[in-house]
Amino acid sequence: MDRKGRKWKMFVGQFEHSLDEKNRIVLPAKFRSQLSSTVYISLDLDSCLSVYSEATYLKKAEYIASLDDFNQASRSLKRVFFANTYEGSVDKVGRLMIPALLLKKAKINKEVSIVGAFDHLQIFSSELLDSSLEKEEKDYEKLASQLRGEKNHALQ
Repeated sequence: MDRKGRKWKMFVGQFEHSLDEKNRIVLPAKFRSQLSSTVYISLDLDSCLSVYSEATYLKKAEYIASLDDFNQASRSLKRVFFANTYEGSVDKVGRLMIPALLLKKAKINKEVSIVGAFDHLQIFSSELLDSSLEKEEKDYEKLASQLRGEKNHALQ
């Protein structure tokens, strides 16, 4: 359940959209109800942007903020993460404006893919996602075996 007592559902699936002239995308209807009125858009790994509800972002931000400031990698991660995060909101028709700087950094032009990533959304250049997924899907079984081995090793 979320803070308002609604049943929370996972973000899953892939949807194709285009940016409009004001750098807005229309979020799929099935995702809109899952997001709070305030969302956070962050530059993420793999050249994508991540969109978080306020509660999910707060958890991630608190974890990153808790990292040791005496460690160079921690300071760098904090700087990159927080400098490349913007607060936004979804308007009445389900559009989300994405800052031009984030679009540039994620190499997103016009065509975008919105991907459900369990507790948040990822926004990719459609071209980049297509080429990445092609390789990742070929390696799916190998990746699963490799990660399953890591998890089993960690449990021992």
